[in-house]
Amino acid sequence: MVEKGFFLKKKDKIESGKIKTKNFIEVENPYISMIKLLSLWEYKSSFPEGAENLSFISKTAKIGRDCLIFPFCYIGDDVEVGENSILFPGVFVGDKSKIGKGVVVFPNTVIYPFTEIGDNSIIHAGAVIGADGFGYISYFGDILKIPQVGKVKIGSRVEIGANSCVDRATMGQTEIGDDVKIDNLVQIAHNVKIGKGTRIAALCGVAGSSKIGEYCVFGGQVGVVDHVSVGDFSIVAARAAIISDVEGGKVIMGEPAMDRAKFLKIHALYLKLPEIYEKIKKLESEVEELKKLKGERENK
Repeated sequence: MVEKGFFLKKKDKIESGKIKTKNFIEVENPYISMIKLLSLWEYKSSFPEGAENLSFISKTAKIGRDCLIFPFCYIGDDVEVGENSILFPGVFVGDKSKIGKGVVVFPNTVIYPFTEIGDNSIIHAGAVIGADGFGYISYFGDILKIPQVGKVKIGSRVEIGANSCVDRATMGQTEIGDDVKIDNLVQIAHNVKIGKGTRIAALCGVAGSSKIGEYCVFGGQVGVVDHVSVGDFSIVAARAAIISDVEGGKVIMGEPAMDRAKFLKIHALYLKLPEIYEKIKKLESEVEELKKLKGERENK
């Protein structure tokens, strides 16, 4: 697949008196061209013959044209599935959920009732969308569960990784903006809002009612406490712990998270702690010697 304007060229290179010729394709953007080439090798699933009646689809569900619903799916009451969407085996879609056009939901994904998923999104295997948020209160020795009566709204062109969870809101909705990319094993708690274009790597956890801005990048294992805001275009290094609001456009790292420059200074000192400790011990010893000498002089 060669796009318009692409052409084969030969490049001569002289090494040790010998001319070596290499063929190559000149393109405007090598990385984008590689993505297009790799798409030719993507695996395409096909629907098995005679499997049309092996899923449960409610009579009140609305299924768009050219959808592919594999065996052993469950589609609840008043569900809407947009045209050209694919639901792989073992997918559960709860009542009154809405799935947009061109959505791909991989095997064993659970989509709880009242969930909305935008067009051309991808939900990978084992993801759980719309489970109850972690809401409890202690009351005279009892632990009472707070009913989670909200929903989840996922935008268009979102990708959610395998075994990740997005919890439904206590009230209102948990929101994932357009073009958000979430890696595997990520926890998004109730009432969280994530702005468009944000990317979150594996093993991150975002606690309830926090707000993540647009076009942020989170490294792996980042933790975010509840009720904080992270500004647009923030970059958060792996394993950072965000415990307070973060101004947009910053690069932060550390536990607790702080500006990158400050963290690097602290880290440099941290690495020198053994040397500093030895120096302190030596200084303490010298001080004790001086005190001893002073005492001896005073006693004479």
